[in-house]
Amino acid sequence: MADIQLLRTFLTVYRSGTFTRAAQELHLTQPAVSQQMRALEGQVGKPLFRRASRGVTPTAAGRELAQSVATHVDALEGALDTSTGALDAIGETVHIGGPEEFLSELVLPELLPRVEDGLRVRMFFGTDLPIVAKLAAGELDLAILTADLRQRGIETQQLCFEYLELVGTPKWRERLGILEEGPAGALALQGVPIAAYDEDLPLVREYWQTVFASTELLRGTLVANGLRACLQFARRDAGITVLPMHTAAPAIEAGDLVRLIDPIARPSSMLYLAWRSGSLRRASLARVHEAIRSAAEAW
Repeated sequence: MADIQLLRTFLTVYRSGTFTRAAQELHLTQPAVSQQMRALEGQVGKPLFRRASRGVTPTAAGRELAQSVATHVDALEGALDTSTGALDAIGETVHIGGPEEFLSELVLPELLPRVEDGLRVRMFFGTDLPIVAKLAAGELDLAILTADLRQRGIETQQLCFEYLELVGTPKWRERLGILEEGPAGALALQGVPIAAYDEDLPLVREYWQTVFASTELLRGTLVANGLRACLQFARRDAGITVLPMHTAAPAIEAGDLVRLIDPIARPSSMLYLAWRSGSLRRASLARVHEAIRSAAEAW
């Protein structure tokens, strides 16, 4: 049976992607990490990682082992965290995934005081499906999702509403004139180039359905898995886009973009906070979870 130290080292390598970064996080030498992984592979009877010049990638056996042990190892580390403070002495790393703009603009500022106290943060930017896959595999500790993708071993809770704005340059407002709510507004926007977040166009679809009572024939001229590209598309007068208010606000304040319609009911999209079942027994992770949840009450 593998001991906790071997499994802890394995998960650190698995999550960091390199023996070098894992050694730094664990305060070990790289040869020591390599030796522990050879020992664990000997016990498992299968290779756990494929070595490459720029790091390592898990084998099927490695991914299966991570999914099996991550929650349990995290819980044991949580017991150390609360009873002896041993982990606090060497610092703690929390891996968080989600939309780049939301994590950078809203989540990161809430974590900075804890970073000053020794917390280490690793962020992975992406859309829901790859984020959930990494969370389930133990590569992430927390995730911000745009849909409630709860599954076995993953818990979610509603975090906050993300209010949406339909924006374009002042020139586009002049071209379009006064937009009406309802199907007439959707008709007026047919053929207008639009930048959309993600292949399923979740923000655009939510806006069109709420404001224009229509989602027929929606297509993105530009589709990107990040909001920054959509923002730049609109700022450069290439077309219009739907953005969360926290992303659009600076450009609106600068006068680069304007709201193209001021609907009676502001469209919104719910965001969710997700984590692996049982992982909040880690006191340090529970504190980060609570910090994000509490801050979201004002977002």
